[in-house]
Amino acid sequence: MIANQPQSVQELNKRKSTWMDTAQLVVSILVVIVFLGLSVLSFVGIIAGGTNRELRDMRPVIWVMGFAFLFLAGIALVSAISSRQVYYEISQPRKHKKDTKWLYWSIALLPLLIMGGCLVLNAWHAPDFLLPSITILSLSVAMIWILKLGLRDYWGENPKRDSGLFSFSMSFSTFYIMLVQVLLLIIAITMVLSSMSKTVDLEFMLEKFSMNPEQQAEELMSNPKFALFMVLAIAVVGPIIEELFKTIGVWLLKPRNISPREGWFAGIMSGAGFGLIEGYLFGMQGILMPDISGWVYFVLGRIGGLLLHTFTGGIVGWGLAKSWHEKRPQHAIWSYLIAFLMHGLWNFVAVAQALLFKELPDIAVYISLGILFIGMLVAYLSLSYKITREMPAENTLPAFYYLPQNPDGADNSAWRA
Repeated sequence: MIANQPQSVQELNKRKSTWMDTAQLVVSILVVIVFLGLSVLSFVGIIAGGTNRELRDMRPVIWVMGFAFLFLAGIALVSAISSRQVYYEISQPRKHKKDTKWLYWSIALLPLLIMGGCLVLNAWHAPDFLLPSITILSLSVAMIWILKLGLRDYWGENPKRDSGLFSFSMSFSTFYIMLVQVLLLIIAITMVLSSMSKTVDLEFMLEKFSMNPEQQAEELMSNPKFALFMVLAIAVVGPIIEELFKTIGVWLLKPRNISPREGWFAGIMSGAGFGLIEGYLFGMQGILMPDISGWVYFVLGRIGGLLLHTFTGGIVGWGLAKSWHEKRPQHAIWSYLIAFLMHGLWNFVAVAQALLFKELPDIAVYISLGILFIGMLVAYLSLSYKITREMPAENTLPAFYYLPQNPDGADNSAWRA
């Protein structure tokens, strides 16, 4: 029976584990340990703090950390389990693919969660873990829905690679991006302070800032030069760094000669991993919103950020794979440029009012971001529909292992790799 299989399928069945399988297993285990440890420490800290007055105001933030890291540890655990099967060359028959179309309707949970959050904010004595858990659930549900829109019928076809890219992005890629951004910020601040040292008494300015940081921050924000500097940092420098490095995981797939469609999938998972952990980190700030409208605006804004990071990650992944496949670097260059422009425009609209156009009403910002969100969603749906229906080239069959069930019933377990 095996002799009657196509040569490509026989090669897949003979697949041995590689250094990438080992690396994924090691990294996934480390991520599980670190994130699970942070989650446990958060919960233990809340219990140990008891009625400590100083800790009381921070309890919602700590709850967010606990729930967020617990969820992320679960994703990394999926990556560890699936990579372990390949690492030890465990052969398992391919199971019948389950219908996942119901995931399109998962977005129906979002309005219910937002309503629940509003009720909690209105309640007098609601447990302090309710709003953090609702916030984390809201972002997670939105992320699942966005991923389903991008992967479509390929959801769950390759759990090892998908979970591995997601885990790698939310750990190494995110840490690397944050490190680069902090280093650039330190360099920029050093250069600004050096240029100001001749005209400004830096020692006196720092003393005033330490005595009344809120007032000094307001004065800085009202300075046009400083405001322009912040806009450039948020709308230009940030998007350049994030779009360059959040798809590092896709770069590692170049030796496997992935197709553009496979690059789209890999980019989506990489962007989603970065976007979700960024949303969770911002959740520690959003949970402290003083009113219902502020919290709702935060949740909806972060959902827009999730779509943005997932979509731009998919564009970059598709462009990289297409440039490798056709040996034409312009595809990667154009994809990076498009992703940067989308990201920069979103960030600019989000912060321009607070920094540059303070007379602009809030409703104008909400409408602008809403229009951008709808435009991105339509483009995302259109591209995912087109890309997922592209026929892969013959020489990309061993790359991503999205194989149909073998009609002869032979073991096709290598598709999991």
